[in-house]
Amino acid sequence: MPQIIKVKRGTGTPVSLQLAELGFDKLNKKLFIGTEEGVFDLSGESYAKKTFVDSAVAAEAALRTTGDSNLSTSLNNEISRATAAEGVIAAGLAQELLDRAAAVSAEASARVSGDNALDAKITTEKNRVDAILSAAGANADSFAEIVTLINSVDSTNDTAFAGYVTSNNAALAQEVSDREAGDDALDLRVDGVVSAATALTTRVSAAEQDIIDNATAISTEASNRASAITSEASARSAADTTLQGNIDSEASTRATADTSLSNRITALEGASADSRLDAVEADVADHETRISALETTIDGGVY
Repeated sequence: MPQIIKVKRGTGTPVSLQLAELGFDKLNKKLFIGTEEGVFDLSGESYAKKTFVDSAVAAEAALRTTGDSNLSTSLNNEISRATAAEGVIAAGLAQELLDRAAAVSAEASARVSGDNALDAKITTEKNRVDAILSAAGANADSFAEIVTLINSVDSTNDTAFAGYVTSNNAALAQEVSDREAGDDALDLRVDGVVSAATALTTRVSAAEQDIIDNATAISTEASNRASAITSEASARSAADTTLQGNIDSEASTRATADTSLSNRITALEGASADSRLDAVEADVADHETRISALETTIDGGVY
């Protein structure tokens, strides 16, 4: 007589199931199994299939890849902008240095020209004094008279020369002041360039660290997902193995009982009719008793 194995059944999700024990929700037509972690739904969208987990991991990886690409693009754009800005600053600084060098060279040339002109005038005046002294021997009795004569004759030139010296000194002082102010302004611009370069280096370093942290997070997430998939697959495999073992054990027990029953029937066939009938009736009664007991044992009951 074929046997019917009934799993535990009820309405709604079972509160608890033993390890590898099945439970059927009659209302929602769902099948559940007990695991070490608790009750798991084997039907519907809540069943954690490997393909679903793979899809989730792939989607997460795609999002991370897109995020990395966007971050790399932004970083490259920032590096390009900063490089262009540094180029402009470097070009301006180089031009400023050239302008300052040209100004200094022009000022030095002007000073040399002024000195040469001054030397020429001094030489001219010396020659004039020498000429006066040479010509004054007959009309001047002493050096004091010569000096008085020179002063009376050359007072106009002395005044012009003194005015030139004063003007030249004032121009030189103004040039020195302008150069010092220009150097101070240049120092300020150089400090600004150095500060901008330092800030850019800091931003690039922070962006690189963000990329490294993001890659580490992606790697960790992928490792965790892979570990979860492996653990889930192992748990499902163990549960399937246990269930299959229980089914095989039950099938073996049923086959043994059927063989024993067949042997007994064969033995009864060789006995007398009355004894065979009595034995069959007794065997049928015993078999019915065993079937009733067996059905009670196999029936999982309700939850």
